[in-house]
Amino acid sequence: MHLKSLFQSRIFGALFVLGTLCFLSSHVSAQYAPPKTPPEDLKTGFDSITEEQAKSFLSVLAGPQFEGRGTGQVGYIKAAHWVAGKLAEYGLEPAGNGETYFQTMPLTRRIALMDKCKVLGPDGFELPGKNNIGFDRMTETGEVTGEVVFLTLQGKNSRLPEDLNLREKIVIYSADKESAGRAPFLIARKRPAASMRIIDGTPVSISQNLFPGRRRRATSVSGTISKDAASKITAAVGAEADWSENAGVVETGKELTLTIAMREEKAGAPNVIAWLEGSDPELKDEYVVIGAHLDHLGIRNGKVYPGADDNGSGSTAVLSIARAMAMNPVKPKRSVLFMWFTAEEVGLLGSRYYTDNPIHPLDKMTCMLNIDMVGRNEDTGQEGDLDADNEGHIHLVGSQRGDEKLHELILAANEHVGFEFELDMESVWNRSDQINFYNQGVPVAFMFGGMHPDYHQPSDQAANINFKKIASAAKLYYLALHGVANHGRFAPNSEKEKKSK
Repeated sequence: MHLKSLFQSRIFGALFVLGTLCFLSSHVSAQYAPPKTPPEDLKTGFDSITEEQAKSFLSVLAGPQFEGRGTGQVGYIKAAHWVAGKLAEYGLEPAGNGETYFQTMPLTRRIALMDKCKVLGPDGFELPGKNNIGFDRMTETGEVTGEVVFLTLQGKNSRLPEDLNLREKIVIYSADKESAGRAPFLIARKRPAASMRIIDGTPVSISQNLFPGRRRRATSVSGTISKDAASKITAAVGAEADWSENAGVVETGKELTLTIAMREEKAGAPNVIAWLEGSDPELKDEYVVIGAHLDHLGIRNGKVYPGADDNGSGSTAVLSIARAMAMNPVKPKRSVLFMWFTAEEVGLLGSRYYTDNPIHPLDKMTCMLNIDMVGRNEDTGQEGDLDADNEGHIHLVGSQRGDEKLHELILAANEHVGFEFELDMESVWNRSDQINFYNQGVPVAFMFGGMHPDYHQPSDQAANINFKKIASAAKLYYLALHGVANHGRFAPNSEKEKKSK
């Protein structure tokens, strides 16, 4: 899920239990309610969605070979091709550009030329960039100069002094395992010219992506530095060699200059798109969309962010549904467009690119179902809202903002799964990819498992996933897809009406 969403207030409302008319004011049970047997003509696909299948998909998507699926990074490209390979295996039709499974969003990639980068310091100090430093983000100017400040952050509640001035300075910092996730954000708020985290091993630079339609601007530099290189800089500026052993700040009064040689090249990040043709000759040109964002944070500050829940879980669920619908002998009347979006984490850009450049006419799209983070039980840390309280609970967001029939069809599908729906997260309904479809007048629904402590952390790993929840979410939307694809056209939502006036 896009980061900005998590800092909006939650509005707690009623909880919807099985059926369409029974509302409750509090949690009754943490478990799933007893489900009804699925319709016989949909049973083959329904039964193919299993916890074991979800685990096999997610262990690959959140595995080391895809390196957190960062948009524009090699790991994301590998993941996109892997998903496309599965779609071809299941017999789904390519629905991207040029009879491929890909709709590629253009971007510019900025690449550091490390053999030409260097660090300059007092008294003629010079350190080559290659094998000593690595960049995650670079500035357009190609050079930054600032006073060196050493920081050591320790513990999950680490803080920086409120009166600490890091503006336009070069920060070299050490962060232990508990503080590593929050350290870049704490430092970035102080607006340094550069921040470099000390790591074990050899630093590696990753490319920086510049997206179309987003204003270019000079930004601060961030990246990693080896222990050996940090020790050499420590000696060059006359700081105590053991500064990193205890939490604190060391202001040196000495300046460093980072020179960054780089080149830019045209590149792209693909949405992955597949098509299942509807069974009704007169209705198959109309279609429903089901989607999930495939990207996560990738490699940042030398750390891999696997994104098992965010959004390996949603990507797994949509892939499980695609497989199930391809296997099931009975197909829905209208067609289904399956989508795995790029660049959600950097501003919902992949889904926006599709709605700005639709491959199938938007006026033939009847609704859009989105899945984001359905692999964990919500755990806010508050009493009554912990992991153990939320086994059978899931959030349904945005489905009541358009045609009421869409909401009702999802509730009817849930009778065969048994989730207890929570309808209390409308504050985040526009923070995932469905918002770009809603803004085109398309009725949407967003299924979301809720927040937990591993959100946007390297600890969001497959080992922490609730595979029953992923399989249940996939089964629910599998049935819902058949329901909405067989239903007549839905009324456009209010956003469409507003735009037409």
